Amino acid sequence: MRYSPRKTAVILLFVLVASLLLVSSVCAAEAAPSLPPAANSSPSRMQVAVFVNSIYNLDMVQGTYSVDLYLTFRWTDPGIETAGFEFMNGEPSSGADSVEKIYENKSGPVKEEDYRVRGDFRVTPNNVDYPYESGILPIEIENTHLQSSQLVFVPLPDESGIEPGFVIPGWKFGTPAFSVTDHSYPGNQTFSRLSYNIPITNDALASLLQTIVPPLIFCIIAGLSFLIRVDHPELVHLRYVLTTSMFISAVMYHFGQLALIPGLGVLKLFDKFMIAVYLFLAVTVTVTTFCYLAQQQWGRPELVRPVNRYGVVVAIILPLVAFWLLMVQV
Repeated sequence: MRYSPRKTAVILLFVLVASLLLVSSVCAAEAAPSLPPAANSSPSRMQVAVFVNSIYNLDMVQGTYSVDLYLTFRWTDPGIETAGFEFMNGEPSSGADSVEKIYENKSGPVKEEDYRVRGDFRVTPNNVDYPYESGILPIEIENTHLQSSQLVFVPLPDESGIEPGFVIPGWKFGTPAFSVTDHSYPGNQTFSRLSYNIPITNDALASLLQTIVPPLIFCIIAGLSFLIRVDHPELVHLRYVLTTSMFISAVMYHFGQLALIPGLGVLKLFDKFMIAVYLFLAVTVTVTTFCYLAQQQWGRPELVRPVNRYGVVVAIILPLVAFWLLMVQV
């Protein structure tokens, strides 16, 4: 068999090119990183319903309250064995039956757990408008172990609510609403947080009778001093007794109320009202003093009547103007 040098060179060139292509493909395969298998990145969904039986131990000034409620959890992820929830703005009440599982069904594709819970909750109080108290009573829930990349809560508003027959005397409830947010913690941990928010306001008339009426009575009694003449020293003494005793009573009453309200660093509505009361009482004492000076020391009895008359006007207008300015500016 005869070999042509030209054919031999072509075959060798073909083999060389094929070898180079094979080596380059192997090297490229070794250098390229392997792609991870595709994974389902969407988190599991857990439906939650909240039904409130009753709210007790309510203290909006301190921001504390206790709730008796039912919780319903539903999910379809077979990898989730239990609801595993915890309260983020409270804890179960003391007692063995504070958290009771009353129903469980995990035989079908939809898993369900129902609980009855008695818990003690808290919220940051907002007493700026005291004695008119209003706010939101939240019930905040997170999963104990699963982060928001693994589990998110889905509210069930149609199955949630408050016992229709439940009332708290002096308080009114609004329509509860759900909110779901991602709450982050140190260490790059984020959990889905479900909050069931219950609006509540107190009775305005009851608040007036309990807090505003006593200072008004102090002002009325002190205002009677304008009807007492200052012709004799004993009458002046009677006016001082009325005005100064009411002034002291107002201060003590104000301090008694402040002891019940946490400090906010700002003037509350009640503080602004009491400043107006102090101004009225201060004017009554001042008018009595000037009437006494005009009658007994200056020898100007003709000034007593105008000082007393204009003192009534100032005692009424000055507190009203001061209260309006405090409401507008502060």
